[in-house]
Amino acid sequence: MKKRKLKGYVLPAIYFVVLGIMVVSITFLSQSLLEKQKENNEDYNYSTSVFEESESDPTNKENNTTAEIKIVRPYTSDKVTVTKEFYNKEESAENQEKALIFYENTYMPNTGILYGSDEKFDVVSILNGTVKEIKEDEILGNMISVDCDNKITAIYYTLGEVKVAEGDQITQNQVIATSGMSNIDSSKLETLLFETYIDGVLTNPNTLFDKNISEIN
Repeated sequence: MKKRKLKGYVLPAIYFVVLGIMVVSITFLSQSLLEKQKENNEDYNYSTSVFEESESDPTNKENNTTAEIKIVRPYTSDKVTVTKEFYNKEESAENQEKALIFYENTYMPNTGILYGSDEKFDVVSILNGTVKEIKEDEILGNMISVDCDNKITAIYYTLGEVKVAEGDQITQNQVIATSGMSNIDSSKLETLLFETYIDGVLTNPNTLFDKNISEIN
């Protein structure tokens, strides 16, 4: 039987065909691996982003912390009592009468809460805030106005020694003044008249105390 001899160009052609198939296979495999890695990376980055937003994002953490701060009363002494409550139009006639302030033969509704004690006591900030104004009133004595968190304004009257200045950044429970004598109440030696406003609207302080800032509308 006569043997057939392959022509010289056949082997190189087969070689290049096989090589081409290998290159295509490797390219396809590499592409598949890259796509898989990309998907894994995207999944990983997504998980990391969520984690950072909920756990590590300083802004988010700060906002959560701020929202959980509870509003405190403007004093720390356990010897302080309420001598005049906030005048509420929805209260009974008896309670409204108790919330009237009598000054120079005139009855006036109490626009805040009047606290008193037989001993001098520290007056503290109910929240973090900025001292907006300090002035002396002929009737109500020394006054401090503080812009607090969540659009709350706190105003402290009948103060003795003032321990802050206008523009000061103050923190919750920081002592900002001491109690003082009052021309509108002689039942106690030391007094504090305290008012609160939300967006400029007079608000009963009793509706704010012990609430989280997030609860205040």
